[in-house]
Amino acid sequence: MNVEKLIHDGKEIVIIDDAIDYSDIDYFYSLCCQSSYVICNCSTQEIQGLEDRRLKCDLQLNHPILECFFKPDSPTQKIFLEHIPNIKYEHARSYINLGIVSDVNRIHNDNKTDNKTVLYYANRDWDPSWGGQTLFLDSSAKEVIKTITPRPGRIVIFDGRIPHNVLPMNGRSVPSYRFTVALKFELKNNEPQKTEKLTKSELNNIILM
Repeated sequence: MNVEKLIHDGKEIVIIDDAIDYSDIDYFYSLCCQSSYVICNCSTQEIQGLEDRRLKCDLQLNHPILECFFKPDSPTQKIFLEHIPNIKYEHARSYINLGIVSDVNRIHNDNKTDNKTVLYYANRDWDPSWGGQTLFLDSSAKEVIKTITPRPGRIVIFDGRIPHNVLPMNGRSVPSYRFTVALKFELKNNEPQKTEKLTKSELNNIILM
């Protein structure tokens, strides 16, 4: 298992590879393909002031993917306990995102408090030339601080206050779907709060490389 950590402006991004067996990667991908999705508005406040519509499948705690992640003494449970201590955080909700080539993704943050988001890249195969990278930006959303390729089985844990976005998928051989499983953890006894938006003048200076 390989772990990379990045701390920017006091907020942490953790990238974990090789924590999921290939057999589970294949199984989770099959579950994502078989799941039913609904069209919904983005659950976050868009920094650009626009709402995204996306395809999403809400997950219950007895879903096989979550059961594997939270299985006692499993690599993923140990990762969660290290970076998302249960004395401070509690699991709030989880869902599968289904991305398609025509998606228009907006820069957003998940919340304005110290909550945590876990992303699991659930495709069985992914070539970097297909795009779909996750971009993390500084607090002003003007500079990219980290670009993460959706490598199969990769897990990313990050502070939900960090602005982020997804690059479009492209290429002739790109898969029809890009799957991510999102797990949201909130501070215990913390009321959900709306995200903050940037001003129009700040948005005009946003340049994605």
